[in-house]
Amino acid sequence: MPEPIRCAVLGGSGYIGAELIRLLLAHPDADLIAVTAGEQAGRRVDEVYPSLRGFTGLTYGKQPPGEADVYFLCLPHGEARRIAPSLPSSARLIDLSGDFRLKDPVTAEAHYGRGEGARALSEQFVYGVPEIHRGRIREARAVAVGGCFATCAILSCRPLVDRDLVDGQIIVDGKTGSSGSGRRPRPGTHHPERAGSLVAYEPFTHRHTPEISQALRGCEVIFQPHSTPLVRGVFTTSYLPLRREVTRESLTAIYAEAYVKEPFVRLVEKTPDVAHVRLSNLIDLSLAAAGRTAIVFGAIDNLIKGGAGQAVQCFNIMHGFPETRGLASAPACV
Repeated sequence: MPEPIRCAVLGGSGYIGAELIRLLLAHPDADLIAVTAGEQAGRRVDEVYPSLRGFTGLTYGKQPPGEADVYFLCLPHGEARRIAPSLPSSARLIDLSGDFRLKDPVTAEAHYGRGEGARALSEQFVYGVPEIHRGRIREARAVAVGGCFATCAILSCRPLVDRDLVDGQIIVDGKTGSSGSGRRPRPGTHHPERAGSLVAYEPFTHRHTPEISQALRGCEVIFQPHSTPLVRGVFTTSYLPLRREVTRESLTAIYAEAYVKEPFVRLVEKTPDVAHVRLSNLIDLSLAAAGRTAIVFGAIDNLIKGGAGQAVQCFNIMHGFPETRGLASAPACV
């Protein structure tokens, strides 16, 4: 049998990093050899996340190990572009921050900042939404995993963009849970502050807007995110003006053809529910149509398909494993 792939998770004390650790520990072809963290360095992983007791004896380190085959970068925005150039050139990189998602240097600079070394390295990164870039991911040395809102919106809209049916500005309404704001509590994102509230934020300026537009072949996109009392989940409602009238049946046929071979895309009759994809790498989509307007509803678990699970899906593709390896479990029932 082939040797397992030696994996290191850099920045493994946040929610996405912890989910990635959980997934890699159960992956039959991954050998998780090291995890790093900033403030948690020196502590055992199962001390910080007691749910992992009995599954790992690893301790958070301060510095990246030198012997990994794959480095998963679960770092704050800005840290990945600082660290990535120093990692072994023989290793593969899977970045879960936004540092390498945007290809236009001016746009990337405006949303994330970028040093010269990282700008050169960014050319090696393939955008990591497997359903649209599977072939490029397979050959890539480095992958920039799609953001949570962006993944849900892109997979909601891409079949109509690919058919050249979109005629005008796409509007995406997005809602997210508190886990998307990270583990460290901050005013406005700490769950007790938002548990009973629903507010909009960052109109016209959210960093996922250019990411969505880039993956939708440059379509003009208005994206408006909202903070909800949920803990996990992203729900998007995408409004698409079309070149011709469509029925729900014809819309369904387009999406069924586009996603017939996709193991993680489910077309559902009723409106999706984030509770029905929780703890899974699935995206549920449902469709509505009237005249020349389509509405597509999407739901994902922001920490899995919007983060750690999609990273593992990319890892599988890069190494020739079945895409469902380590990701085949059903969503939580309650």
